[in-house]
Amino acid sequence: MVAQNSPNTPQVFRTEDKLCSFVRRVLPGGQVIEMNNAFHDDVVILAFSGSAWLSRQAGRTYEETPGCVVLRDAGQVFNTKTLYSDEKNGSQCREIHIPKNNMAHLLSPDDPFDMSSFDFSNPVISSTKLHERLIHTHAAFEEGECSLMRSTCLGMLLQDIAGATNNRSIDDNRRNCPRRYRDVVEYMRQHYDEEITLQSLSRISKTNQFVLFRQFREEYGVTPHQYLRTYRVNQAMNYIKQGAKLADVAQLCGFSDQSHMNRQFKRTVGVSPGKVFMKTLG
Repeated sequence: MVAQNSPNTPQVFRTEDKLCSFVRRVLPGGQVIEMNNAFHDDVVILAFSGSAWLSRQAGRTYEETPGCVVLRDAGQVFNTKTLYSDEKNGSQCREIHIPKNNMAHLLSPDDPFDMSSFDFSNPVISSTKLHERLIHTHAAFEEGECSLMRSTCLGMLLQDIAGATNNRSIDDNRRNCPRRYRDVVEYMRQHYDEEITLQSLSRISKTNQFVLFRQFREEYGVTPHQYLRTYRVNQAMNYIKQGAKLADVAQLCGFSDQSHMNRQFKRTVGVSPGKVFMKTLG
């Protein structure tokens, strides 16, 4: 387990496993946080205690409260901000990060539910049972319980979530739309260092450019360009943290030059890549 501590920022505890990772964020009492156009590279399942949040994705707004479990699909853009946080005791967010390709390995081969059973279009599951199971599973990994217990807890959690989402009444169009545009997202993620055009994405999705633009924005909450820009900035931050030169990072991440990367960085995260680089050196 790795902890990152700073007096003015939340504490972050991270536990790595072969197929997934576990993150626990401890927020000081009363702290208010807001994130815009954020997304995860992996599937993320999370639960809060001591705080509530207002989130928005794909044009819909949700309240994420203690006693519920939240699903975030890999690449799903979302906005979120604190509704309230326990002034005295602070709050915690427990997250399970699962690379998309590892989901099939974590679900039992003879399980009646599979990855397609997860309904990410309605990301908040109000279930005290699932909330408690997630916390219990998270603790099993964080506290180093035996392998059998860890895998059993995680398998049961995923099966229960798949069952809960599978039993929902889901509009078929909303179910099928994200699967169609996952190919577009995957292409952008694999070729982010290259020039990508709306025409090429239209060919991949077999959809008219204007239909693609509109439906992609409805599904992910941002345009394909905004998605690609955010992904490039995320990748650039990873390179910078590894000590790469800024000029090299710009080329590696598909920016036309360093000035272009600087502008996109400031627009996306509010600071220049140079400041991220100096913080890394410090």
